[in-house]
Amino acid sequence: MLFNSFAFAVFLPLVFALYWCFFNQKNVNWRNLFLLIASYVFYGWWDWRFLPLIAISSFSDFFIGDKISNLNVQKKTAPDDALAMLDRKRKRWLIISIVINLGVLGFFKYFNFFVDSFVDLLSTLGFSASPITLNIILPVGISFYTFQTMSYTIDIYRKQELSSKNWVQFFAFVSFFPQLMAGPIERAKNLLPQFETLKKPDYQTFRSAMLLIAWGFFKKIMIADRLAVYVDTSFGNIPGASGFPIMLGIMFFSFQVYCDFSGYSNIAIGTARLFGFELRKNFNRPYLGTSFANFWRRWHISLTSWLTDYVFTPTVIRFRDLGKWGVSFAVLITFALSGLWHGAGWTFVMWGVINGLCIVLFDPLLSLSKSKNAVSHTLKSLFVWGGYTFSLIFFRAENFDAVMNCFRYMDFSNFGAIINYGLNVAELKFSILLIVVVLVKEIIWEKDDTVVQRWFYKLPAIVRWIFYSIFVLSMVYFGQYGNGTEHSFIYFQF
Repeated sequence: MLFNSFAFAVFLPLVFALYWCFFNQKNVNWRNLFLLIASYVFYGWWDWRFLPLIAISSFSDFFIGDKISNLNVQKKTAPDDALAMLDRKRKRWLIISIVINLGVLGFFKYFNFFVDSFVDLLSTLGFSASPITLNIILPVGISFYTFQTMSYTIDIYRKQELSSKNWVQFFAFVSFFPQLMAGPIERAKNLLPQFETLKKPDYQTFRSAMLLIAWGFFKKIMIADRLAVYVDTSFGNIPGASGFPIMLGIMFFSFQVYCDFSGYSNIAIGTARLFGFELRKNFNRPYLGTSFANFWRRWHISLTSWLTDYVFTPTVIRFRDLGKWGVSFAVLITFALSGLWHGAGWTFVMWGVINGLCIVLFDPLLSLSKSKNAVSHTLKSLFVWGGYTFSLIFFRAENFDAVMNCFRYMDFSNFGAIINYGLNVAELKFSILLIVVVLVKEIIWEKDDTVVQRWFYKLPAIVRWIFYSIFVLSMVYFGQYGNGTEHSFIYFQF
């Protein structure tokens, strides 16, 4: 079920009304069971056949997490000669969890990719082989909830988290519908305890939730879906879009993917807040970052922190004897895996490697300037944005041939042809204006993210409601792109 669909427009008010009227009053287990059922309906609306996958993932990590937690307790009182045996059992259960999770993820997302890559390797070596490919449908959200349940088991193994003893609570945590499809990737220590207590209705919370949802929809349907028209048209005919239209398409894509994914995160966080849950922030004005590492601490924060904790840090520890070379190696490994997480293709891996190289090669140079004035900040941010936008060529192109065509046909010529790719002059100007609005908002929020709210909430209620009405109506009127069809979010494919 898409957030920007008629089905969700019916689903959300219905679930919200039932939740606060009947299921959030006396018994937390009934509340969690209701949320679990609602989340399974939400997920099953897309394809009910994949419901067993999320159930298997939930059950396996609930069961294994409990096993590891019990072994952790046994270690506290076990004699010294039994500690090694208990550690082997703990590690065995952890390996089983990782194999199950990555096995399911690998089959549905990477089976054909690895088979095709192996066949290509054999062909390069002079051998011939017939590829065995399957018509596998990628379940929406599998990369997200797999990482979420894996982190739960790993944290218990590390003794950083206690296992849940309530299966309904845990299943609801894994499948919580606002963040199920595309994150944020939650950690048990943040979200799981929120399923243990009943919530109270709060007007201030509801208001902030609705404003966050509205801002998310604004970025999605007013900006991302509009830019998608130009991006899809230009990338769909790269030789025909030679010159500046390709460059503009790449620049537009950097804002499309940002507004699309951060818009989804805003809607997810706001929707969760409607039910009294607080999800972690997933974006923190990334295009204002002054280094590539700073950019990634601001972009898709939940994935970046996951990879930092479970890939980068262990790799650095393992190769600590290599000093800075070990850190650089860990950065490249982490970003290569990040690229592979995003998509089953070598272009995604290259996208990740390029971003890793930007950190390794350019961040030391950016750190030489200690100036913090506006000009220095702006120049650094533009450089980081330019490097990230360059990497997006590999992210957006379908294959390496398309990447090479982008480089071959991209230059500053043919400027007047930019209106031939789905947007006329007025729409192009309007698109750029909306991008500027987002950037100005983020620059203001970077200095003080409450100043506008404090001023706005002091206005008379009638003025605020007039603004709300105009804001919503403008999205209805100006946001209907694609003949009113529903545009899926970009990160649903991951």
